Amino acid sequence: MAPDPDPKPPERPETVTVAPDELLWDIAEQLFENGALWESIYQANRALLGDPGALRPGMRLRLPMEIYPGHIRSAAGGFDTEKHDLGEFVNAVAAELNAIGNFWGDGKEGTMFFKGEGGGMGYEAVTGQIIEGIDVLQDAHHEIPERLRLMADRVQVADWDSVTTALSALPAPDPDRRIWGAG
Repeated sequence: MAPDPDPKPPERPETVTVAPDELLWDIAEQLFENGALWESIYQANRALLGDPGALRPGMRLRLPMEIYPGHIRSAAGGFDTEKHDLGEFVNAVAAELNAIGNFWGDGKEGTMFFKGEGGGMGYEAVTGQIIEGIDVLQDAHHEIPERLRLMADRVQVADWDSVTTALSALPAPDPDRRIWGAG
C-alpha cells in the first residue's frame, strides 16, 4: 500500500496573529519546529514590538523568510508515494514482458527473441538495460526524500548562503552509485 501523503502541502503563512498567552518562542516552535528561531520573528517585527515582551493577543506579526519544514517534508512524502507507484508499475510491466518471453518458448523463434539475431539486441539485453535504468530511478526516488527531510531539519533561512550550508551538511553521495543519468 502506498504511503498516504498530505493531500496538499502546508503553506508557509506570511503573517501570524498572536493568541492569548502566546510567546514568540511558541510561534517559532509551531511554524518552524524550532522555538530558538523566535529572535528572527522578533527581528522581522522590531518596529512593531520594540521589545520581545511587548507581544499582545491579536497582534499580527510578519514572518521572516524561513523555509517551512512541514512543506519540505510533504514534498518528500510525494516522492515516497511516487517510488511506491513506480515499483508497482515496474512489477506489472515485468510480468507482462515475462509473459511475452514465455510465449515465444525455447525453439528457434524463442531463442532469437531472447538472445537477438544478426547483431541486434534481444529481449535479454534490452530488459537488462531497462532494469538498470529503473534501478537508478528508484535509487533517486529513495535519495531525494531522504535529502529533503535532512534539509527540512537544517535549513533556517531561505537565502543561497543558508541553502549552501544545508547542502554541505548532507552526507556525500557514494561515487560508485549513480543517481542521475549516465554520469
